[in-house]
Amino acid sequence: MRIRIWLTASLAALALSACEDGSRNSNGYVATNDAAAGMREDYALGRAMAPSPSPPPSPSLDAQAPESIERLIAYRYDYRFETPAAATVSLVESHQSACTAAGADQCQIVASNIYDDGRGAVSANVQLRASPAWVESFQGGLEADLETAGGRIQNQSQSAEDLTSAIYDIEARLEAKRVLRTRLISLLERENASVEELVQVERELASVQGEIEGSEAQIRVMRGRVSMSALALNYASRVEPVSPGAFDPLTSALTNVFRELATGLANVITFAAGFAPWLLIIVPLFWALSRWLRGLLKARREAKATKAE
Repeated sequence: MRIRIWLTASLAALALSACEDGSRNSNGYVATNDAAAGMREDYALGRAMAPSPSPPPSPSLDAQAPESIERLIAYRYDYRFETPAAATVSLVESHQSACTAAGADQCQIVASNIYDDGRGAVSANVQLRASPAWVESFQGGLEADLETAGGRIQNQSQSAEDLTSAIYDIEARLEAKRVLRTRLISLLERENASVEELVQVERELASVQGEIEGSEAQIRVMRGRVSMSALALNYASRVEPVSPGAFDPLTSALTNVFRELATGLANVITFAAGFAPWLLIIVPLFWALSRWLRGLLKARREAKATKAE
């Protein structure tokens, strides 16, 4: 019974610790131990008619000095290039080769696609994750690469997401869950615990362990976004215009004539294919009707010849 009470008290302490962490993140301060002790003493002696004033809030996360807090920011860079169709593929391959040569710890190719419409237009997109140092080096040589390929930057943008508060909040809650896990493990080591109490503790321990692993995975993913920036490269080919030739109008007219002839012949074939099944019904009916008419005319002629005699 005492183990169950201590387990309940441990869970309540964890909930109180999480609430204090949330209060620290949102309001920026927590009452000190001395102030809390003073309030309890005043309440016990009956000398205070109202609670003691709260201490001044400590500086918030954003208000602290830059050197006292590590800002965890995830950056994303988007580029759109316009290049000649003949140079698009080679430019894409050169950027991919530069990423691969830097190594997986500096640059990683997440996705790569190249599209060729068969009419001379080529487009591509490449998704990278790279360290800030590699991104800076890539940006420094980008103008030279485009100048060599005869292209230009159509559009570029940069965005940033501050993950500082989110990561620190998850880490604070993770530490509280680890403390609870230690307490639950100590409960399992007690010799006078019943089977029912051990089963309950193990169930709670498994739940806490799952939450710990989930939080650790979240932290790894978010810190990975901070250490490796996202880089989106989009390529669109520029088809060079060709001056019209002297015989282009004649070629176009002849092409249109043959196109119309082919369209007409196709319509005739389509009509014949659709009408052919009806011939199986129409031909026999027409043959039977013609025989009936010939018989009728022959009978009339014979009747007239008989009357004339």
